[in-house]
Amino acid sequence: MPEIFGRESELRRLLGLVGDVAAKRGGAVWLEGEAGIGKTALLARITVEAERLGCQVFDAAADRLTHRFPLRVVLDCLGISARAADGTYRDICAQLRDGNQPDSVDPLPAAVERLVGIVERSCAEAPVVMVIDDIHWADEASLLVWHHLSRLVEELPLLLVAAARPSRPRSDPGFLQQEYRAAAVLLSLPPLDAEAVARLAGHLTETTEIGPAMRHTLDRAGGNPLYVRELVDALSREGHVAKRDGGRLADLPDEATDPPLPRSLAESLTSRLSFVGTDTLGLLRMAALLGQTFSVTDLRKVSERPVVTLVGAVEEALTAGLLVEAGPRLAFQHGLIRHALYETTPTALRVALHNQAARALAESGAPIERVGEQLRASLAIDDTEFDDGCLDWLAHNGRMLAHRAPESATELLSAAICLLPTDDARREALQAAKARTLVVLGWPEQAQALCERVLAETRDRRLASEMSWHLAWSLAVRGLDEQAAEVIERALRTPGFERPWLARMHAMLGQVMLIRGEFESANSAVEQALSEARPIHDGFALGLALHVRAAALARQCDLAGAVDCYDQARAELGDAPENTDLRLLVLGNRMVLLFGLGRVDEAESALHEMLAIAEHTATPSQLASVRLSAANHYYTTGRWEDAVAELDAVVELADRMTRQNRRWLHGLSALIAGHREDDETFRRQLAAAGDDPSPDSQEGAEFLLLSKGIQAEVEDAPEQAVSLLTEALLRGERFGTRYIWLPLLVRLAMSTGDTAAGTRAAQACEDDAAVGAVPNIVAAAQHCRGLLDREPVAVRAAAEIYRTINQPPRHAQALEDLAVLLAERGQLTAARAEYARAAEIYTELGASWDLRRADARLRPHRLRRTRGRRPRATTGWDSLTPTERKVARLVADGLANPDIAATLFSSRRTIEVHVSHILAKLGVRSRVEVAVIAMRNATNASRDGNKLTSR
Repeated sequence: MPEIFGRESELRRLLGLVGDVAAKRGGAVWLEGEAGIGKTALLARITVEAERLGCQVFDAAADRLTHRFPLRVVLDCLGISARAADGTYRDICAQLRDGNQPDSVDPLPAAVERLVGIVERSCAEAPVVMVIDDIHWADEASLLVWHHLSRLVEELPLLLVAAARPSRPRSDPGFLQQEYRAAAVLLSLPPLDAEAVARLAGHLTETTEIGPAMRHTLDRAGGNPLYVRELVDALSREGHVAKRDGGRLADLPDEATDPPLPRSLAESLTSRLSFVGTDTLGLLRMAALLGQTFSVTDLRKVSERPVVTLVGAVEEALTAGLLVEAGPRLAFQHGLIRHALYETTPTALRVALHNQAARALAESGAPIERVGEQLRASLAIDDTEFDDGCLDWLAHNGRMLAHRAPESATELLSAAICLLPTDDARREALQAAKARTLVVLGWPEQAQALCERVLAETRDRRLASEMSWHLAWSLAVRGLDEQAAEVIERALRTPGFERPWLARMHAMLGQVMLIRGEFESANSAVEQALSEARPIHDGFALGLALHVRAAALARQCDLAGAVDCYDQARAELGDAPENTDLRLLVLGNRMVLLFGLGRVDEAESALHEMLAIAEHTATPSQLASVRLSAANHYYTTGRWEDAVAELDAVVELADRMTRQNRRWLHGLSALIAGHREDDETFRRQLAAAGDDPSPDSQEGAEFLLLSKGIQAEVEDAPEQAVSLLTEALLRGERFGTRYIWLPLLVRLAMSTGDTAAGTRAAQACEDDAAVGAVPNIVAAAQHCRGLLDREPVAVRAAAEIYRTINQPPRHAQALEDLAVLLAERGQLTAARAEYARAAEIYTELGASWDLRRADARLRPHRLRRTRGRRPRATTGWDSLTPTERKVARLVADGLANPDIAATLFSSRRTIEVHVSHILAKLGVRSRVEVAVIAMRNATNASRDGNKLTSR
């Protein structure tokens, strides 16, 4: 019997109707879903159940030729043929055959009546279930029979089940739409959600879990069960499915991540598209070149056809469900179909089409990244040589392409440079563009090698100035300050050095001096950079110089002055694409300072601005950094579900991240899982992060260190955590992010009797607090001192600061520690009150591990937690976070994910994660169901508010 995945609720509804007809109560069902969406499996299951209950079952499936033969589908359903044993059946067939003769009376009306009579007599013998799949292909006479029968279901034990596609390839009679469907139970089958797809794939691979790479590949199927089955089968045949964890998990091996569509599957899929015209199919192949989503304008340009000639083909593709509207653009309903169309286009033709598309888009003034995508695609298909037109275009647009689409740029520029002789004037322009691309991508080693090679060869002063700047950056960003300073000073001594690059060099020199702690030299270099950049209005140089000045002010404890300076830098940078990386850095530092000063709302606004910039103009690496900053902010402010959503969204960018950011991702993911006792996720994230959380730098490692602390406590080995954190303290830098984990080190050190380690940690935190009077660090210093001296007053002061600057997790930790210290002094009433406050915050966060730890620490003092607020619901509307409720209400307003993202200053991918979480918590599978629940809760809230007002 066919397995049902993700269709359980529809199956229960259908089986209930089968039970009703077996009990002599008729009915009608209109089952709507696109091809392969699971209709056939459902129909098979209800057919088996109907036979088990003693019903007579008549079933048939129409096809695209059925509508040419009157009554064909109904005759097939009832088993009527010219060779039937029943004479009545043979007579009906003869009547229809003879009716085709010239001058004969139309036999259809009489045949319709006789067929309805046959069904009525069958119902007198036993309940009848009639099933027709793909009824949208049926002829009008068959639909007329179905219509007549639908008017009898209230009088007869008759269940009619009609299955159809949502968009029919031809128009059916209006009465079937208006009367039958209106009276029937309507069951719409949307695409399967991600979890149902994973369950189906697990069944097919005989595993219990599907890994992230395979899940990503299965997204191509668009939730269509048939496509999922065929894709899994094809991947298995091609040897791309690897089983791990003792055969429990199926995933793609690293070398097969996002593999090409197997040829056999691509040909099978495209062969099913024959129901659309050849003109439509050709246009779809052209659209497939443009990606999963595309605009009609781009399709017009690439196909070189007027819009009016596209109308018919586009409408046919929409009606057939191959394309869907995606706001102002069009999209392929299934990524798998788009890949199949693309892969089955002959290679030589694809190369020619991509080149044609690139020329057409360039001539029409389309954004250069779209032109670059087409050139890159042709290069990926065949290691072809660019013509002079392409080389000229790259030489002219390479620098801008570096900022708009750096990954495309680096491939195209590398290929183009290899084609040109050393005396070609375009070669140096391409090399300069490639150096800029490497800088944007954050690949300093490659940038250094290229810049040194070009500097050794070029005689062009302007190019030498630009290459010197990129060389200095490639050294400084890797912490090679001495070498960077040498490059800068040599460049500044070079006669004829270009003025814009001169200003930037002075700004970078200031940054190097600041890292060395030479504040006067840094300030002098910044002043020089500003004086050189202002007359020529170089926004980047001005922004970099002001960024360095702001960092110096922060290091000198003038945080408010640093924020003002960052504001000036932000204004100078503007919104030029080439300034995106520095702009995000400035905004990020500004956000941290605002949050540290307790200006939480302003920090949140800065974060929204960063997310908006990153979503539209940042590289994947930059976008990952911003999302991690958002997750960090949400974790710190107690919005853990929002933090998880950002972390889930950033996972797909893991291969584009720096080492530090990957450590940040896994550390924060593990930390939240550890607090919530999600052991599987906790251990998986720790394993992904590696064994050494601070190999060469603590950047991004603070949350990993906290996670290791939780692991040690869970395993009752606090000495291991003390050793790990003490080593990190000795190897780390002063005035960094260590204040985040220093209170944990002091607490664990004191619990193990290692007073020396606790004293060292408390002193380090107090030293950091003295450098910069940041509330975060001041609170951590008081927290550490109170734990070391067993002094409740200091810990209470820390708790109050955490509360004031909106840091619930740290606030709860301080309250827990305060309760323990008060209990040690015998102040049990006060201890119980602080214990209850900590427990309330932990409960709201879902921090079950912290609750258990607090219970264990206070149990020796005979303190038991008073059960107050219930744990937060895990399902239903009450389980949604404030952000998820906002998203649900916007879904109810009919907004698409990109519009919701714009409204909430979030990213499209993060909203997708939120919607996925909402569907899971509410136990529904469609946005329509989310909208119904959201509107119902809004109505209830309004009603409750009115009651309160009337009182």
